[in-house]
Amino acid sequence: MLSTFQITKALFQNQIHERFSFSVNCGGNDYQGLYYEGRINWFNPQPSTKLDGKQLKQIESSITKKMHQFLS
Repeated sequence: MLSTFQITKALFQNQIHERFSFSVNCGGNDYQGLYYEGRINWFNPQPSTKLDGKQLKQIESSITKKMHQFLS
């Protein structure tokens, strides 16, 4: 389901509000978002418009695991 995942850049690097911008390809559709303190904020288009809730939770779980690996 999750074919590509890439961290595009760190925003506010080495500051208290550091966030990470990422892009992901799911089922041939590209999505972008921000990761901050375990939460994902999606840019438009929102993946919830094309994916059901179960698929979206699986993708967000996968992204969270990858971000934890990256940050540790």
